[in-house]
Amino acid sequence: MNGERPWGQEDLLRRLAGAVAGRRLPQSLLVHGPEGVGKRTLALWLARALQCEAVETGDGPCEACRSCRMAARLEHPDIHFHFPMPRPKRAASRAKLREAIETQRHERLALLREDLHARLDPDAVTGLYVAAVENIRDQASRRPAMTRRSVFVIEDAERMVPQSASPEAANAFLKLLEEPPPFAYIVLTSSRPDALLPTIRSRTVPLRVAPLPTERVAAYVAEHLGVDDDDRARGVARRAGGAVYRARTLVDAEAGESEAAADGLLAAALDGTPQARYRAASRYSARGARGELEPALEALRIRLRDMLCVAAGAADAALDPGRTKKSVGAGSRDARGTVGGPAEGAVLEALGAVDAAVEGVGRNLNPQATTALLLEGMSAAFAGRSTGRTAGTPQFAGVLRSL
Repeated sequence: MNGERPWGQEDLLRRLAGAVAGRRLPQSLLVHGPEGVGKRTLALWLARALQCEAVETGDGPCEACRSCRMAARLEHPDIHFHFPMPRPKRAASRAKLREAIETQRHERLALLREDLHARLDPDAVTGLYVAAVENIRDQASRRPAMTRRSVFVIEDAERMVPQSASPEAANAFLKLLEEPPPFAYIVLTSSRPDALLPTIRSRTVPLRVAPLPTERVAAYVAEHLGVDDDDRARGVARRAGGAVYRARTLVDAEAGESEAAADGLLAAALDGTPQARYRAASRYSARGARGELEPALEALRIRLRDMLCVAAGAADAALDPGRTKKSVGAGSRDARGTVGGPAEGAVLEALGAVDAAVEGVGRNLNPQATTALLLEGMSAAFAGRSTGRTAGTPQFAGVLRSL
């Protein structure tokens, strides 16, 4: 399982395998693309390719040599996989803090050995903190233990800046990028590369993992996720937006709570009363936005996208028209009191509020407050008045930062 190839990215893998075999691979890469497109799988595949004993063939990792087998089990001593984690409790010294972070990392690596696509710490506030970056720099200063190279895979690298006013971790990492040891390869992954420090982006070579066509994702859903209904498989693929691993999450969520949660958020926004918004926001805990609120927001975004299609007279382009029609209801009215759902402008502004809330989730802000602001913005949009707190506006960003 952990030795898998990124599904559907054969052309990209061939180019990368050729670059590794020809020793043309840049020393520092930024692998970026939408959430769920397969960046983790690709980065670890590339790490195996760099350590493979038969890599000169140009076919990528052989998956049979000792290095490949150890790497597939996430046990290779010269592949260092780092990812955001909760901040450990206060330690007696900086050395103890760094030791605690390494202990946490190895505990989570054990979980990933069981399921490479496991969501780590979904209900916790996580980040790549300064002590973790110090561990990375210390590991990079030591020569490889078993092979000629050390490979560092840093997942969700934008979260080296968990607070916009606290860039210490990213600045500490920048020193490693400026003068990497000749034997060290650094692979960053990010779904939000624009959130990285510009100085980090400028010192890495970008590598985009592109979304796949809907037909390819539908094939993956049918073949690997056991969805034998063609219409359902295509529906999941369309909602996944070309990201095969997001399709896995959607299939799991169909029988789960995220779709119902999205319905509840939309209903509260359409209701328009403070009481409905308060009840909806109070369902979320004060912590752990990435665990429960994030998938609900993704489902809500799809719902609003479909509402926009309906409002624009393009109902055939809706991803989940049946559920959207049920959510909006025959008696819903737009800002002008017209039966049939909100108008295009209102839905666009509501989508802006969702985008801002997703940004807040990515920064681990308070889920209750984030939801309350989201619903306030959506209700105002549906009622034909603007709060001035849509995505991209300084007002909304300022409110989120103050929470």
